[in-house]
Amino acid sequence: MRFAAALLLAAAGCLLVPGRAGAIPADAPPTGMVCSPGAVSGTTHTFDLVAQTGYIDTPDGNSVFMWSYAEAGGHFQSPGPVLCVTQGQTVVVNLTNNLAEPASIVFPGQDAAVAASGGSAGLLTTEAAANGGTVSYSFVAGSPGTYLYESGTDIAKQIEMGLYGALIVRPAAGPGYAYGTSTAFDSSREYLLLLSEIDSDLHHAVETGAAYDVNARRDRYFAVNGREFPDTIQDNGSSLLPNQPYGALVRIQPTTPTSAPALIRMINVGALNHPFHPHGNHTTQIAQDGRLLPAATEHFGETIASGQTLDFLLRWDDQDKWDAATNPLPVPPPNYRDVFFKDSNTWYGGNPYLGSKGILPSGVVSQNICGEWYFPWHSHALNEFTNYDQGFGGMATLLRVDPPGGCFAAPATATPLGSVLKSGSVAGLAADDTSYYAVNPRTTTRPTATTAAQTSITVASATGFPATNGYYVRIDNEVLRVTAGAGTATWTVQRGQLGTTAATHATGAVVTALATDFTAGFTGVPAGSQHLKVTYKGANCATTTATTCTALTANLPQQTVKICDWTVGGAAGCSTPTSPGWVTLPPPPAQPQGVGSTAVGATWSLPTSAAYLNAGQVRVLVHTERYTSPSPAAFSTWGNLLALTYDAP
Repeated sequence: MRFAAALLLAAAGCLLVPGRAGAIPADAPPTGMVCSPGAVSGTTHTFDLVAQTGYIDTPDGNSVFMWSYAEAGGHFQSPGPVLCVTQGQTVVVNLTNNLAEPASIVFPGQDAAVAASGGSAGLLTTEAAANGGTVSYSFVAGSPGTYLYESGTDIAKQIEMGLYGALIVRPAAGPGYAYGTSTAFDSSREYLLLLSEIDSDLHHAVETGAAYDVNARRDRYFAVNGREFPDTIQDNGSSLLPNQPYGALVRIQPTTPTSAPALIRMINVGALNHPFHPHGNHTTQIAQDGRLLPAATEHFGETIASGQTLDFLLRWDDQDKWDAATNPLPVPPPNYRDVFFKDSNTWYGGNPYLGSKGILPSGVVSQNICGEWYFPWHSHALNEFTNYDQGFGGMATLLRVDPPGGCFAAPATATPLGSVLKSGSVAGLAADDTSYYAVNPRTTTRPTATTAAQTSITVASATGFPATNGYYVRIDNEVLRVTAGAGTATWTVQRGQLGTTAATHATGAVVTALATDFTAGFTGVPAGSQHLKVTYKGANCATTTATTCTALTANLPQQTVKICDWTVGGAAGCSTPTSPGWVTLPPPPAQPQGVGSTAVGATWSLPTSAAYLNAGQVRVLVHTERYTSPSPAAFSTWGNLLALTYDAP
């Protein structure tokens, strides 16, 4: 029951508790390894650390007294900062010791000798004195790889208490390689899993000054990146865990033959060996203890020795590509009534197909957002898969496999703004197929005849036309510009615009806008979603009457796809095509772009998503205009695909 409550709290925290813990940079990604910036000057990378005391929280409601390294002047954190340096840099680590006993740092596996200044000699390295002593360590980063840094003073006690962290040496070949050019990986999918264990009795004894026999040690908590499951799957910097800034959720999308794998860096800083098993796929081990192996080997689990580091490349190749329509499962999926959901909570989306969700029993809470899949990664020593002997918890995390491209959303509404729906339905915009959503420019009529010199005209209706002055309309072969009266039925106009000639027009002449507009409204996009991408594919046709697209190859309509920035006037800021809240999507491709009767598709990536998301809503506007001279011709806009993809929290 405690686990279920903690799991619900952890899941809810992703959506309901904003903010970041203060121990990591504000722009740190929600998942993946987070490097401490330090200070770089020329070829020297400097880190200022302090050894101090603090507390961590455990999922069963306990708190544990810890020691740890933290950035000087920064927030207490456990484990210590991740120190990322580049091969060939001079690394300087300045340590201030605020503990009540001497402390130090050693850097196992480095090629060059570590020099120290200040402090006094200890058994393994130079130590900083208790209560404010300092020491400075320096070395040249040699072989690239994954390393550990830890206390070299009374190690049985001080490493158990938390004086440790990860040191990453990146190769001179660049950040997209783990070691050399043979170890390329997706630099946006780099993960650190640092394993440790805690005997809370020892920590309590140190906190209270009581005696403790290290030979009677019994570990009760088993952590990944300083957290126990389910806290391990909270975001980096979660405000629920202010002293434990590093999450351990591994998150990928299906790989393709041309895509790079993810990189999993694993470190066991504990005193015990841990048999760690990543369900769901094999991993490829490429290195051990910061040294590239002669040949990569495939693994379905690995016992990681105390003090050892291992590096793995991870691909998630969708070999079967199950699809409900084109490649269904060979057996019927289970009915939701026949599936047991422990504690009315599940990571199953109710549908076995990646990217799809289905029906769940009433009252069951699903942690699945958009049909993604989850696989447990955990210690196979079952006592380590617990929180103080209560399962499931402890040394565990999840592998999350998102649908290709991320979570998918299709428009739920599509409203013509200043245009007239010609044919199709909004559902047709969800797939790249033969369905289309076609709109014609908005039209009205002149109730009376028009002279060639007339500069004030009335129209039967201004509905759908822009409410802001300065737009163009067409009557027969003449283009007029509305300079006053927009939004009313009486317009002040400039005649003979865009190379056309002022002319007379009969009663009942059709007045046509020179643009089409329609908005797509998306709902259900979770708060905190990132990496929002908008995809649009469509064409423009040289007729407003035919049921097939008439070729249009010259003087192509200029099309601009925009998104609603909700911080500019809220919903009212995007209520008309000319409202100030519409923001042109950023290049590539540059906009506007010419689009004719050959369908053009593009995907725009937004640098941040918060401004474009309001209570789960995203709005997109497709604006197309065509000014021709001397004979402006009608056109219609045919949307084929309009969709969002995003990384949901």
